[in-house]
Amino acid sequence: MSAEPPPDPAPSLRRWVNTKIAAAYIGIHPEVLRRWARQSGKHAWLPKPIRVGKEFRWDINALETALANLDDQPQEHDDETG
Repeated sequence: MSAEPPPDPAPSLRRWVNTKIAAAYIGIHPEVLRRWARQSGKHAWLPKPIRVGKEFRWDINALETALANLDDQPQEHDDETG
C-alpha cells in the first residue's frame, strides 16, 4: 500500500480592508496612504487598491509583502509639510 501525498495547502485568502485600517496596520495616517496612492510613480512599491463604491480597499497581504521587500531597499522619505 503506497502512502498518499499530503493534500495541497489551501490558497490563502486575500484580506481586503479600507484605507483607515490599512494605514493603521502599517503605522501611518490614512491621508498619507491616500497621498502615496495618488503619487504612484513616487511610491511604486505600494500595491494598488481597488475601489468599492466610494472607498478604496487594500490587500493587507500585498501590503505586508511590499513592506517586507522595502527592507532590502533604501527608505523613501515622504515630505509631510506639503
